[in-house]
Amino acid sequence: MVFTRLLAVITMILLFLSWYVPPWVWSVPLGIGVIWPYLGLLLCGWGIWKDKKYRIFWVGGLLGWGLSLGVVWQLWPTLPQSSSCLRIASFNMDGAHYNRKQIERLADSLRKWHPHILCLQEVFLGDYTVEKFAKRLGYANYAFLDAGAHMGMLVLSDLPILRSYQHYLLPGSTNGIQEVRLQMEKGSEVVLLNVHFPSYRLGSRERWSFRWLRIVWNTQRYFAFLLLRLIDLHKSNLLGVCGDFNAPPYYPLYRQLRSRLYDAFEVASWGEGPTWRYPWLRIDYVWCSAPPVRYKVRWLEGQSHGYVEGGFAVR
Repeated sequence: MVFTRLLAVITMILLFLSWYVPPWVWSVPLGIGVIWPYLGLLLCGWGIWKDKKYRIFWVGGLLGWGLSLGVVWQLWPTLPQSSSCLRIASFNMDGAHYNRKQIERLADSLRKWHPHILCLQEVFLGDYTVEKFAKRLGYANYAFLDAGAHMGMLVLSDLPILRSYQHYLLPGSTNGIQEVRLQMEKGSEVVLLNVHFPSYRLGSRERWSFRWLRIVWNTQRYFAFLLLRLIDLHKSNLLGVCGDFNAPPYYPLYRQLRSRLYDAFEVASWGEGPTWRYPWLRIDYVWCSAPPVRYKVRWLEGQSHGYVEGGFAVR
């Protein structure tokens, strides 16, 4: 029992550190942050049942479990009122598994949902042209960040696109930061940042080396530095930021973003939130400088990432 209490204390400390310690430190705080929402309840429930003398300790752990779960699954939604909103969506296509039929199924679903602005990552078009793909989705305006080999990042919009920029593109990948400036109806501009952070890809033994973890963290750190600099540069504009960050809300950048922008997740329906299947993580985000009024995640057959849509009150 003493060992179990000690294990629980260490776990809770690491959970707290996961908000402040960069995840390349052997990914331990981040790993605990991923595991705790699903195993923490079992550990605390077992402690309350068996360790009656220290039940208050386990009740405290249960409270910590609820707070940590609440950043992945919405447990206390707010309900702002708004009759109209700017709908911004993000979806990592996972290269559609390099399958034409899957690409077309996704295109038909995305056409049906049709947000005002759609940001796509890991786009693989195969024998489609960007123009043909955009037309199938029902958009006349698009900006493509070409990573080569028919892959890249793509922003589709009902709003006219004024300019687009490639701020960074990691060689040999679709990891990058794409900026697109769009014109609103009354002549004002909205700046949209489409983001795809690199991941650790820890599925193979070689990727658990200190060297690999350090390389990925240094790249993520540069992405974070550049993204925050761009956000501060455009703080006087209506600004949207969305994409695949490849990290749950247990990382330092999330706190920095939350101090600058609104996370659409804040108005999710009860129990909604995760954007990555199994173990149900929230790693795709839609942010905006305008307050959110809606949040929706939809799932498509054969895809690991969810389609994430946020609605924002734009005057």
